This record gives sequence, structure tokens and C-alpha cells, in this order.
Amino acid sequence: MTEEKILEDDFYEQFLLEISNESIDSGSTPQEVFFNRVTDLLIEEGDIKDAIYAPFLRTGLQFNGYGGNPLEDNRKLTIFLSEFTQSEQLEGLYSKDLDALLKRGTNFISKITSREFLQIEESNPVFSAIQTLSVKMDLLSQIRIIILTNKLIKIRSDSIKAPMIGEIKAQIGICDYERIKQLESGIEEKPEIIIDLEESQNSLPVLTAHSSESSYESYLTVLPGDLIAELFDKWGNRLLEKNVRVFLQATTKINRGIRDTIQDKPSMFFAYNNGLTATADDVKLKTLPNGARTITKINNLQIVNGGQTVSSIYAASKFINKFSKADLSKVYVQMKLSKVPKESEDADSFVSDVSRFANTQNKVNLSDFSSNHSFHVQIENLSKKISAPPAPNSLRSSHWFYERSRGQYKSAKSRNKTQAQKKIFDKEFPSKQKIDKVQLALYQNLWDCKILEVMRGKNNASYLSFFDGIEEEWSNKSYQFNERYFKELVAKAIIYKTLDRETKKERFTDFKSTVVAFTIGLLALHFKDSKSKRFNFMKVWSEQSLTQDFIDELLGVAKNINYLIMNPPVGMNRDVREYARKPECWQNIQKANIQWSSKLENYLISASEYNKLEKAEREKTAKTEEYDLVNKIKNAPNILWKEIEVWLGAQTNIRISGSDSDLLRDAQGMNEIFSPSIGQAKRLFNIYNLVKEFGFEKEL
Repeated sequence: MTEEKILEDDFYEQFLLEISNESIDSGSTPQEVFFNRVTDLLIEEGDIKDAIYAPFLRTGLQFNGYGGNPLEDNRKLTIFLSEFTQSEQLEGLYSKDLDALLKRGTNFISKITSREFLQIEESNPVFSAIQTLSVKMDLLSQIRIIILTNKLIKIRSDSIKAPMIGEIKAQIGICDYERIKQLESGIEEKPEIIIDLEESQNSLPVLTAHSSESSYESYLTVLPGDLIAELFDKWGNRLLEKNVRVFLQATTKINRGIRDTIQDKPSMFFAYNNGLTATADDVKLKTLPNGARTITKINNLQIVNGGQTVSSIYAASKFINKFSKADLSKVYVQMKLSKVPKESEDADSFVSDVSRFANTQNKVNLSDFSSNHSFHVQIENLSKKISAPPAPNSLRSSHWFYERSRGQYKSAKSRNKTQAQKKIFDKEFPSKQKIDKVQLALYQNLWDCKILEVMRGKNNASYLSFFDGIEEEWSNKSYQFNERYFKELVAKAIIYKTLDRETKKERFTDFKSTVVAFTIGLLALHFKDSKSKRFNFMKVWSEQSLTQDFIDELLGVAKNINYLIMNPPVGMNRDVREYARKPECWQNIQKANIQWSSKLENYLISASEYNKLEKAEREKTAKTEEYDLVNKIKNAPNILWKEIEVWLGAQTNIRISGSDSDLLRDAQGMNEIFSPSIGQAKRLFNIYNLVKEFGFEKEL
């Protein structure tokens, strides 16, 4: 293909500038910043699970990073090859460039077990990657090569030739400039999930499960195991996007019970399994000559409960063990399917309710709250309300963005149409000041000393552990989730993000996140055991940064922890990755008696002072909530209280006290002859909640 001049645009210029600035701020190379930024976008999008930066470049050889553990990911491995340029002009990536890049990458993989590679110094960032890959290459059944480039791909997708790595034909994925731009701006259009069952000769028998007067449609059907595997193979995690446990389902190993049933008793799967709960934008039906009905087409299928079943069946279709795949011909799964038109105003809340009620049968699901849970809404509201003090070298305040559902940040940014508007948004909501709900759980758990929950399954277990008790806490102590809680959360984020950035500079390889978690866990444990001192999170909040002395202190401890992880005691598992997950690793770190120096003193506050400030914030929050409630009651239309009185008069199974009846009549003259006290506002609010529970439909 003849090279052509490609015009640069504002986004390209801004993107390079941001890469350069972050490189200077973090001390990382522009190549590393680019790699991390793009892979973070792909993780957020659900295209990949993780990415470890491990660059290696020699004549004829190239490797930039990898993701996945073949032992846990259905024997899959993702390899990243990066082609980053700092050219001021947007360039094209042509066939010859891609072929050369793929050749260098496959040459690296083919030599991974060679004597040359096994002699690489441990200090080299790629050392750990080579150690991991050389052991597990023989386990692989699938290799995915993802090209990361800020160039514009100038090749037809059907002309790309997938290379062979050993006996495995690699899959090729490309994230080029155009894709990066789409991901950054949040405007990437995904094709609709259209499942044409009639075309694939898989039409499903169906029972209608709604009345003619119902405002929604619901159906009961049965899916063959082969069809489930086929659908997941094609659409992947997009089928689970509205599943509140999608992060769990995508990353857990194949469930042992499901696996054993598929392998040993496939005909009993229907009897043993709870089945799936799903929603769709549209469902097409066909009536057969005998009167029976079948589903012929489903638009935008979303499995909101049963993701574990789906992902496990898919895993079983690929392998049960190293040598055999599962026979799914006898596997059947029931599915409850509700039609929720996407133009419906309450579509999201309906899906949330379906998911919540479908999950109440399972203990583990007590922690699986949707993004619409009041706790998440409260944290989001606080993030919008509270301005952060100016960061170092900045003259203006900003906000920390709480992303309670995936993609909120990109969506908010995309609403700004011009580059000037996007720059204003970036200044008010910098991308580095974003916290999602999984990160929130991680930060809180580390400071609650739940380090084993964090390490056991990282984000997944951490999320479950944190939210396992949040409903009760929210019901009984919602006052604690106040402005101070949010500011302390931000402080915890600053500590984590700062240490994460600094350990990148120190080349902690693929154990960086483990070292960061253990370091913060050890810091939290230090204060947990102290009766007189607390960590002063408000100092971190007010400064929006850490002092260099404190950073040095954290790094010193982190280096000690890194050494302990890399050198397991005699008799322990010498596979460092596996050892790091063991409780014994955390126990050995605590036994090492790593000391904190006097550099920590600037971040200490007495326990009595801490408790005093905490009490003051609770009282402030309580007064604010009371004020808001009084205003809410006062602003309600007077006719509402008359309607409640009339509605109560028609009921035979609900009564209120005489004093409450009098208060209800007084409220009908609100603002004219009556203004409620705090106590009266609370009583009226309780009356409203009572009638609402028994079927009163008017909104307050």
C-alpha cells in the first residue's frame, strides 16, 4: 500500500501532550505511560482482564507485556506488542510494519525457553515475565496477540495473517489510534446483540409467564448447553454487562460443582442448576401449526443472574481437563426472560430490581449490590458536591469523580462536544482523580486490614468482602457515609495511587500490585494496634499529595516486602506468584517486624482528636439531613396529606395513632398555618413510608 499523508487532529496533539506530561510527573518512559493508559482503557472496556508491562527489545525480538494466567484462564494467554511514536504528525501502520512487528513478537516467544533468555538478570523488567511464560507455555490452548499503537491502521482486517506459535494459531487484535480515540471519548459504538435463533436453527420452545394486563412481558424457556457456549463464544462478557457480578463471573475459575455435573452427570444439569435470569430489549415469537410457540429472535440479551453458569459452561466447552472437552449435548438450562424495551424510562431500575431479587436466594449475593444501591448514589452525590483543594502546582480546585457504574466517566466526558469543552472537563475531573466502586472496596479493605480477602482474589474477593455487610451498615449507620468519609476515601486513593506510581519507577515487575497492597496493609495494621495514634487522612486530603519523606518511607517498606516475597522461606512454594497469595506470605511479612521511622510522625493524630473530629462530622451530617427532611416535608403539596388521610380511611388492615391522625390533618395547612418541627417532619415521613409500603402510589 502506498503511504499517504495523514492529517493530525486536536485529539492526537492533546493525547501526546498528556502522555508526555504524565511521563514527566511519574518518571516513567512515554512508552510505559502509553502502554498503561491504553491497556487500562481495554480493561475498563472488558476486552482484557489485566496487563503487565514487561518491555524487551533487541534486534529481531520484541515483547511489551502480557496478561492472564493460563492456569486460571482456560489456558489462554494475551501478549502485547506496542508500536508507539512521538511524531507530531499522525502516522499510518501499514502491512509491512505489522508483519515486521508480529515477526519480532513471535521470535521472542519461540526463544522464551532458550538459554539466552533464562540468563537474563533479575533486575530486568522482563525477567519475571520470562520465568512465568517459560513454565506455562506448554499449557496453552490459545494465544492472543494485541497490537497497541497510536498510529492509524491502514490494513484491511481480512488481509491480516495470524502467525503460528508452535502448534497454536494466534489470534490478532489491534488497538490503533482510532480505537484509542473512541475509547477515550466514550463514543465507541458497539453492535447490538442480535440473536437470530431461527437462522441458526435453534428456535426455543417458550411458555408465556405474564398476563395480558401486565406492563411487561416475561417468558420461560430452556437453552441447550451447546447454544450457551456458542453465544458466549461470540458475544463474551457483553452478555453479562448488566450482571452486578460480571467482574466475578469473568475471572473466576470454572466452578467445581458445575464442572463435575457437566462431566459426570450432564443429563442431571437441568435438575441441579437454578437456571438463568435474563432481560432483552425485544423478543420475537413464532406460533407453530400445532399451536406451540417458539422464540425466534432476541435483541440485546443480558444475563443478570447466572453468569457463573454461563461462563462455566463455556469453559467446559473448551476443556474439562488438559486432554478432553466437555460433551454439552445433554446439558440444558432453564431461563426466565423479561422483555424491557430500551426506550423505557425505568429500564435500568427494572434490570437492577430483577437482578437484586433474583439474587436473594444465594448467600454470596448479599454483597452483590447494583450500581443503583443507595450507598453508591450517596458516594456519587458527595463526589459532585465536594471540591478538592488545589493540587500541588495548581491554582484551581477540582473534583474526584466516583464512577458507580462502568463507563460513567467516559460518558460524562463525551457530552462535551468541542476540544475546548473537553479540556475544561479534564481540568475539573482529571482522569487520575477517578475512583470506581471496585477500587473503593480495595482501598477500604486495605485500611480495614482485610489483606487476605484482597490477595485471595484481588478485586473480586475484595469487592465481595467489603459489600458483604454494607446493607446493614447503610440501614443502621448511614450517617457515617458523610463528607469526612468521602474525604478519607480520597486520601486512601491518593496513598494507593502514589505508591503504585512510585513502585512502577522502581521496577517491581508483575508483583507491584501485591507489594503495594501489602505495604498499605502493614501501615493500616500499625495504626490498628495503636491505642493512642491514628493516621491523619485529612492532611492528605487538604494537600492532595504526599510529602517526599512519606513517599520515601512507603518505598523503603515496599522494598523490604518485595524482597520477602521474592525470597520465600525454605519449604515454601518457590513459585513466587503462588506464594504471594498464600496466608503464610502475609504472616511472614508481619513476623519480619518491619519498622516505621519517625518520617511517619507528620501524618499522625491523637486518637482523642480523631474521635472528636469524627463526632463533629456526624453531628453536622445529622443536622443537615434533618434540615433536608424538614424542607422535603414542607415542600410536599398539601393535597398529598389529604390523599393519604382519605386512603388510610379506606383501609381495614392499617391504622395510625390519634396523634398521628391529628398531625396528618395539620399538614394539610402546611406553610399557611402549620410549619413542622424536626420531630413532626420525621413522624410525617414515617407515615408516608408506611402507606407507601402498603400500596399508596403517590410520590412525596
